[in-house]
Amino acid sequence: MEISVIIPAWNAERHIGRAIRSVLAQTRPAEEIIVVDDGSTDGTAEAVRTFGEAVRLIAQPNAGVSVARNAGIAAARGQWIAFLDADDEWLPDKLRLQADGHHRYPHLKWSFTRLALAHPQWKTHRLAHPECQDACRVFEDYLAAYCRGFFISTITVLIHRSVFDAVGGFEPGMRRAQDNDLWFRIAYQFPQVGYVPRSLAVYHLDTPDSSTKVNDRVDYMIELVERHRTLAQHHHRSDAFAACAAHMLQIWIRDLIRQDRTDDAHVLLERYHQQLPKRFCREAALRLRLPRSLRRLVDIYLTMKNALRGKR
Repeated sequence: MEISVIIPAWNAERHIGRAIRSVLAQTRPAEEIIVVDDGSTDGTAEAVRTFGEAVRLIAQPNAGVSVARNAGIAAARGQWIAFLDADDEWLPDKLRLQADGHHRYPHLKWSFTRLALAHPQWKTHRLAHPECQDACRVFEDYLAAYCRGFFISTITVLIHRSVFDAVGGFEPGMRRAQDNDLWFRIAYQFPQVGYVPRSLAVYHLDTPDSSTKVNDRVDYMIELVERHRTLAQHHHRSDAFAACAAHMLQIWIRDLIRQDRTDDAHVLLERYHQQLPKRFCREAALRLRLPRSLRRLVDIYLTMKNALRGKR
């Protein structure tokens, strides 16, 4: 396996060194590291050049993270592609354990790992995904795994180049969830995906203005759902995507209410109420009617109620 690592960077002078060092520290080294400087106006390029020949730097006018990642894919020499964002990092065994999984399951064309979330105000990392005891496993259908909470973060994925040849790259015109858009498109044609249930990538939450952590307008959310209702139908996966859409919409609506963006939450709830579970619609409507000060208490009550219901 020859692995190329692609790091898109925009005004990432403060963090890019941490990201590159985490790739250089891998117990299974990558064959090449490519940083695509997406029109930075700070010292990003100079910070990358301090690593010398260990890192290949590509410069382009500012065009967005999707274009930067696609440029990296086009320039990569390896048959396997991994992505890391300039403000995040990997843990040392990330590539080794994923490569081991692909040797064990050579038919798989892509895989991902568990994700750790980090914030300066937290004492320890918080882990995404439910618990999974297997050292390495295979999900028969990523769309079904997504609905169970096993979502892919871009910094955890490893993909064979032939997948991009079949489905294309990141969609440049999309301003939100370009990563989810690609994972769904891959899953329509390559449903099986490998999974390493260890947190091997760290997503830092203290850089909200980075090129990969912006654009949360509600119209961008609707754009993603409507785009994939059409694509899923074309690939005869409408039912599978409908479940993903319901799962995704519930996450978005809860987050919007938590952020006190009640008008946006109303838009999604009214547009998609027929595709959402009735119980969720009732709970969301209740939260939206309450003053912000009371919503937290209702959240605690409903969480306890749902947990008790699940034990019966």
